[in-house]
Amino acid sequence: MADAVLGYVVQRVGDLLIDEAVFLYKVKDQVEWLKRELRAMECFLKDADTKSKGDESVKNWVRDVREIAHQAEDLVESYVLDAERKRRRRKSFILTTVCCRLPPPNDFIVLHKFGNEIEAIRAKIDEINGRRSTYGIENLGGEPRRQIDKTVRERRRVVLHAPDTDLIGMDEEKDKILGHLLDGSKKKRSMISIVGMGGLGKTTLAKRVFNEARAKFGHSVWIDVSQQYSPESLLRDILRKLTVTGVKELEEMTRAQCEEKLYETLEAENYLFVMDDVWDTEVWKILSRHLPDAQNGSRVLITSRSVDVARSADPSAPLLELRLLSEEESGELLSKKAFPNQENIEAVCSEPMRDVGKEIARNCGGLPLALVVLGGLLSTKDPSLGAWRRLAETLVWENMEEGRVCLDILALSYEDLPRHLKCCFLYFSSLPKDFKINVDKLIRLWIAEGFVERRAGETLEETAEGYLGELVQRCMVILVRDDFWAKCRIHDLLHDFTCTEAKEVGFLVSHGIRDDGGASQLDSSVRRLSLQGAKGSYWDSKSTPRLRTLLSFGTRHEFGTNRTFPFLCLKLLRVVDLEGAPIAELPEQVGDLIHLRYLGLKDTEIDSLPSSLRKLRHLQCLNAEGTRIRTMPRVLWKIEALRQVIVPDEVEAEVVEGGLLRNLQVLRDVRAGRWIDSCFGSLTSLRELEISWIKDYHHPALSSWLPELPRLKKLGLRGESIPDCLWTSSSFSSLQVLTLGGEVRRPPQQSSSGGDQWPPNLTQLILWKTSLGQDSIAALEELPELKYLYLGPGSYKGNEMICSRGGFPQLESLVLDSLSPLERWVAEAGAMPRLRSLFISCKTLKMLPEGLQDMAALKRLVLWGMSPEICSRAEKEGEDWPKIQHIPSITILE
Repeated sequence: MADAVLGYVVQRVGDLLIDEAVFLYKVKDQVEWLKRELRAMECFLKDADTKSKGDESVKNWVRDVREIAHQAEDLVESYVLDAERKRRRRKSFILTTVCCRLPPPNDFIVLHKFGNEIEAIRAKIDEINGRRSTYGIENLGGEPRRQIDKTVRERRRVVLHAPDTDLIGMDEEKDKILGHLLDGSKKKRSMISIVGMGGLGKTTLAKRVFNEARAKFGHSVWIDVSQQYSPESLLRDILRKLTVTGVKELEEMTRAQCEEKLYETLEAENYLFVMDDVWDTEVWKILSRHLPDAQNGSRVLITSRSVDVARSADPSAPLLELRLLSEEESGELLSKKAFPNQENIEAVCSEPMRDVGKEIARNCGGLPLALVVLGGLLSTKDPSLGAWRRLAETLVWENMEEGRVCLDILALSYEDLPRHLKCCFLYFSSLPKDFKINVDKLIRLWIAEGFVERRAGETLEETAEGYLGELVQRCMVILVRDDFWAKCRIHDLLHDFTCTEAKEVGFLVSHGIRDDGGASQLDSSVRRLSLQGAKGSYWDSKSTPRLRTLLSFGTRHEFGTNRTFPFLCLKLLRVVDLEGAPIAELPEQVGDLIHLRYLGLKDTEIDSLPSSLRKLRHLQCLNAEGTRIRTMPRVLWKIEALRQVIVPDEVEAEVVEGGLLRNLQVLRDVRAGRWIDSCFGSLTSLRELEISWIKDYHHPALSSWLPELPRLKKLGLRGESIPDCLWTSSSFSSLQVLTLGGEVRRPPQQSSSGGDQWPPNLTQLILWKTSLGQDSIAALEELPELKYLYLGPGSYKGNEMICSRGGFPQLESLVLDSLSPLERWVAEAGAMPRLRSLFISCKTLKMLPEGLQDMAALKRLVLWGMSPEICSRAEKEGEDWPKIQHIPSITILE
């Protein structure tokens, strides 16, 4: 990993030479020399990394190389910062002084200091190079550039959108757990535990059981516990999933109030309560007395690595210890991951290759996670006997301790990553365990960090999406969908691995509450810091003067008594994300953070932005969603580097003319206004756009401007009505996600009618207040790529809706929410053949459609807020039961 860290720093110094040419011209030769020396040292790190596994002296040499690289980066960035300060003072001096005869500031002192520090680094490099020869560290050459063919790229695209349904060798265990949970003869609250070492598939099994059983319970709750938790955060997380209590109200509730509300909520109906990844006995002690036993068949399911933890909750409860997979099951799982979406594996995998695959699978010891990760690694290799044999020979299987197999395979998969992907993968160490991060946010952070290289013909965002796709392809990252958003996470064992590796190479430090109530120790070498823990922890920003990145995840760290931005002493910050932190003020001095690229203020209490933002000429991303800001400073729209701006709802943009925002990719939640008339030619790079408060008089400008955005992939329009240009223009072929909240006065029609059409390549469509009729639904059915459809309040005006045979060929998820006029829904046989999830909330609906019984792919049905009549029809023995009895998961919430 040290070569990846150094490679990043070398790239950073090179970028500074380009980006900061004005400031570095006087020391350009010295900086070029630094870059060349660091590049030369980089060539030896691959050999040093290998030899450092058993040699402490070599490990120290690698550490020294990394440290000198960071010193070089600090030196160059500090020089740029100082030069910028002098430039500003000189400009102020000229503007404010007319008669003063004092000379302008002298740069000789700064240049002399820079020269002395360069000489100190030169001496250190000479000493490090001398020790390299002593330790016999050789130049293994640079990393070969990886060529990714179109087949592999297509595999990754499919994997990014395919649900992971693998559950091999656990059918018997699944049936046993379901039998216990659904045993109607046992009225007393009871529990069952799944126990096993990390990587055995406890969470996978529990999740499958949860999805199949939840329909039988009035309440169903899943909570991720993990090692770091607080009672208050657990209670609030549970209530957030059980009730409609607002975030602010939950935050203001005391622990006692949370406990009381939890008991009252669960007492009314039976419940299924799952606690995943429990590490200690205290969790059950905290929660058990607030989980009532009303003798109504309530159940609790626990997963843990510890038998003692499971037994301490209830010694008499059944305990299921997961077994390792058999050789046959191991081979099946490995093959599925090595050849994703390939039904006939024998057609692409020769018999000798299958024999090697069996050997690899056998040596994984039946551990599912090891098989999944190694299968993902094989999927990136050339499907040849030689490539598979080389991989099999890479692992030293002999004398492996049981339990070390998975970690060694994780290390192998990590080492096989290209250098740029190592940094991206290690970034997951900044997240709390089991945390799901928004894919878009992760990509923006990678770009701001400088991990994403520029490729011809691709935007940085498209390249970053490819990076994530490869990590998913390798089964090192898991994609999940949460509401409308794509999110991702990593397995807890992989998370442990990233945290250990990140700390070892000085990549990132996580700072939070330890089990003993103290805080992890920080030192001056920390460059990336992740604040975690619901209670927060003490951190003095002066203790980390070299900090470049600060991330906050769910922490309530009190940032000073006046709740102001606390990092003004950290002049070299590049990435700051304070989502949800209790900060109310962003001072004028924030403009001094001239290296800042990412500023995340989502859900903070900030109510204004200072005009000094104009100084942040490198700022790429500003997220002010959910803040109290009502106006944005006009100077913001003059920052040419901006790639993403998310403003609070109701804020009007003041986009300036002149093409300054040619790099802007995302503009979200902005209010319609005069800026629409003046932005022609300025925002041609937009990929995502959301505009609210649209009035009829905005239509002409929108109809002229929107078709001129050739790269637009996501579009959201909300207001009185929706402009017709979306279906009258052929310019929206690249549009994939569309959200409309307003009346559609000239709706699209079926292609056979020759009328206007929906954008042809939509994959996700969200509608409310659109007042569409049956003709528009018939037109929607023809969309060949549509996978997600949300029909919200006011989206459909008819009392009957018909989905015809063969309609919605790719639809996977459908939500019908508060369609108050709808009384009859007809789904003909053959409609929606790929539908997996169906959510219905329509009080006026009289019955479920007959066509549901033909939807073999349907795995989940949720009915909520429905009339008592239709709920009774959907129960067992009800009139609609034959239509839905084949669906594994059915939830009815009146």
